[in-house]
Amino acid sequence: MTQGNSNSFHDENVESLLGFEETFETGFVDQMDAQDQHVLKKKLFGEIKSGIRRHEEKAEMKKKLWHTIKIAASFLLLIALNFGLWQAIIPREQSYQTGANETLQVKLPDGSTAFLNSNSSLTYTYYWALGFDRKVELIGEAYFDIAKKGDQRFMINEGEVMEVEVFGTEFNFKNQHPIHKLTLIEGSVKLGYQSEEGNTNRMVVPGETIKLNVENHQIETKMMADPIKILAWQDRKIRMNNESLEEVLSIVTELYDLKLIDQKIPPTNQLISGSLPLTDNPTEVINNIQVLFNTKINLEQNTIRIR
Repeated sequence: MTQGNSNSFHDENVESLLGFEETFETGFVDQMDAQDQHVLKKKLFGEIKSGIRRHEEKAEMKKKLWHTIKIAASFLLLIALNFGLWQAIIPREQSYQTGANETLQVKLPDGSTAFLNSNSSLTYTYYWALGFDRKVELIGEAYFDIAKKGDQRFMINEGEVMEVEVFGTEFNFKNQHPIHKLTLIEGSVKLGYQSEEGNTNRMVVPGETIKLNVENHQIETKMMADPIKILAWQDRKIRMNNESLEEVLSIVTELYDLKLIDQKIPPTNQLISGSLPLTDNPTEVINNIQVLFNTKINLEQNTIRIR
């Protein structure tokens, strides 16, 4: 038998088999009685309907799932927006603190500078959306160099016993109860304080020192020939250039808010040059002055007496 004949025989067998299966299926259904055919058709239609229903249910589930996803996404977006808005408007507090015999220079967000003396603190708030509102709270002592920003004011201790309003200037401010004192280096400052008449404002001129007496709500003023000298605490030393005892004591009394008993300082031709270390303890400074000028000086309860 040739190869061609073999293939022909195989094809004929396949066709016969397929024809037989089709004839069998058709014949099988035709041989069923009408009731069985009805049951079969009903079963087939039922399965078709079930298939369609399952397809529709899947489609509905997908639709609901997509709807739920969109709601969740919208909710998350709303949360993100609210969180972003909350982050933008909530104030963030920034604080700086110095310890004993420690100073710290702080650069403020508006370009201004605050130089903290020892045992002092500076606090301000910052808003992500609104920025720095140019308001700070000071406890202790600090030197300020305020950057000028058009007509934007800069406030220190707003609403307190003594508040400072500036636009661009340099000054030294002490808020260390019961001491409330300001010395203007340059520029102009509007000082607010609680007087006997109530809230009072006063302009300060360069070289002027204003001190508030919290007991009687009166202010004490005086002019300083060289107000820069009261900034000696920044370097923690008084730089002396042929200074007399009277000149050195005048600086020390301002730095430590001491009182010098109204008495005649012993005349002396001794002038000192060099540097006098400063600490948080005025007694140590007075003791060093005694040695430098070979003079007996007594310090009791913030009062200096030369013996």
